[in-house]
Amino acid sequence: MRTTAEAPRGNLLVPDARRQGGEQPYYAGGVLRLLSTKRWLTWLLVATLWATICLVAGRWQWNRWQEKSTIQERIDTNYDARPVPFGDVLEDGRAPAKDDEWKQVRGTGSYLGDVRMVRNRPGPGGDFGYETVDVFAVDGIKVLVDRGWVTNGSSAAKPSSVPASPRGQVTVTGWVRPSEKSLGRPPVEGQLSSISTADAEKATGEQLVDGYVRMRTESMPDGTTPPRPQALERPSQGMAAGINLSYAIQWWLGIVAGYAFVLMRARREYLDGLETANPASADEVQAQEGATAARPKREKKRKQRIWDEEDE
Repeated sequence: MRTTAEAPRGNLLVPDARRQGGEQPYYAGGVLRLLSTKRWLTWLLVATLWATICLVAGRWQWNRWQEKSTIQERIDTNYDARPVPFGDVLEDGRAPAKDDEWKQVRGTGSYLGDVRMVRNRPGPGGDFGYETVDVFAVDGIKVLVDRGWVTNGSSAAKPSSVPASPRGQVTVTGWVRPSEKSLGRPPVEGQLSSISTADAEKATGEQLVDGYVRMRTESMPDGTTPPRPQALERPSQGMAAGINLSYAIQWWLGIVAGYAFVLMRARREYLDGLETANPASADEVQAQEGATAARPKREKKRKQRIWDEEDE
């Protein structure tokens, strides 16, 4: 006959809920029965919803890490590769292929002299200013060339200066970039809000290829280098990619943490209930986990040597 003070029973591995040859009750079965109640099933559902959020968020961060890593690999592959003609990569009616981004191009042509300033652009050192773009006619196409960066003037509303593009024939070497998204802002005379091919076509009235070129060098027919805005730094995903990977791992660890929290709280509640019903049994259950670690090591029997017997 079972008394009210008897400890909960029903371990999944040991039916009688006791160690063979021991007195300490197993409590896994009791915790599992507790988790099958309506209240704890609700908490398990909450943990599952949390796990779903962690899974989705971790997956998003993982994809961001892969995307940035792919971009960095493309930069490392194309940045210092041998330049190819503009027309080999850029053509009317087609955006640059992904593999062509950051590929170097070189060609001799002329600027149209319709300089546009792209505002709110970070420059070397993190200061904001303007990037200078102009339409470059080369190899039968017209393409925007980003010549570099200049600081703000007395206010952010205008640049410190508007450097003119060189006149006549000039050889330009630079990197292919995809067109930026239009920000949809009202046009400002002589300015662009982004290096958007569509916005630049409206502002200049020229038909441009999709994409633009970030200039590396310019040279005149006599070999001289014309004045230019400050060159932009080599891009690097750097720590940004590693941060996304770190966030992904942290989100996925949150899945384990959510379920572990529910299980530990259920275990604590079970032990508290057991202690209320039978304090002695509760002490036995809590001591069960540390019993193995606390068990003293059996002393190794000292081997008696022959000469020890002779000494005796």
